[in-house]
Amino acid sequence: MAEEIREVLNLLNEKLAGLFPYRLEMVTPGELKLLEKNARYMRAEQFQNLVENIKKDGNLSSLPLCYREKDGKLRVLSGNHRVQAGRQAGVEQILVMVVGDEKDSDERLAIQLSHNAIAGQDDLVILKDLWESIKDVQAKVYAGLDSDTVKALQGIQFAAIAEQRLQYKIVTFTFLGHEVENLDELMKAIAVAFASDVVYLATLEAYAPLYELMLKIKKHCLIKNTTAAFMKYNELALIGYDQMVKVEAEHCGAADSGEGVIS
Repeated sequence: MAEEIREVLNLLNEKLAGLFPYRLEMVTPGELKLLEKNARYMRAEQFQNLVENIKKDGNLSSLPLCYREKDGKLRVLSGNHRVQAGRQAGVEQILVMVVGDEKDSDERLAIQLSHNAIAGQDDLVILKDLWESIKDVQAKVYAGLDSDTVKALQGIQFAAIAEQRLQYKIVTFTFLGHEVENLDELMKAIAVAFASDVVYLATLEAYAPLYELMLKIKKHCLIKNTTAAFMKYNELALIGYDQMVKVEAEHCGAADSGEGVIS
C-alpha cells in the first residue's frame, strides 16, 4: 500500500514540477531528523492537545516542511512539534513537503525562522465569539486553546461601538532620541494621574482644538516644524502637570492644618 502511494506521489510531483516548489513524500515520522535548535516552543498542555488531535484525526492536519541533507536524510525545517506529536500518537506514515532545490545553511535557517514568525495573531473579539459558539465539549478540547487563553477570553468584556464607519485622520510625528524620552515621561505621568479601567475613543472633532493649540504654539514660539511644536507642547504640559500637583498638595495641606476655615 505504501509503495503504491509513493508511485502516485511521484506522478503527482512530475505534474506539479515548475508549478509547486516542493515535492510531496510519504515517510515514517521516526526517520525524520528534528532541528537541534528550535526557537519555537510549545507548552506541555498545548503539545498534549496536539497529540490527542492527531490520534483523533489519524494523521497530521498540516504538512511539515523538510530539507534533504547530503546524507539523504530528511531534516524538518518547519513542523517539529507536529512530527514529535505524530510519533507520540503512533502515526506510522505522514505526508511531508520537501524543498525541491538545494539550499545553503543561511537559506535553511531563514526558512525555519520565517515559518515560525509568520503565525499571525488572533482577533480576540472574533476568537471569543468563535470559542463561545462551540457547544460540544470535545470540540472545544479539539480547538486546542490552552487554559490560560481560555481564562483570558472569559475575562474579556467587549463594548460595541455603535458607529461602524468612523472617520479618522492619521497624524505622524518623528522624534529624536532625547525627545522620545521626554514624550515617554509625559505619557507615564498622564497614565498615573488618569489611570482608569475605561478606555474612550475620541471623536474627529476633538482633533480641532489640539490643531489650533499647535498653531498658537508655533506662532508664539516662532516654530515652523510640527514635531518641534509638539515637543514644546509636551514641555508646557509637563509644566502644567507639575503646577497642578503642587496646587493640589498645597490645597490638601491647607485643609489638614485648618487654614482658611472660619468657625
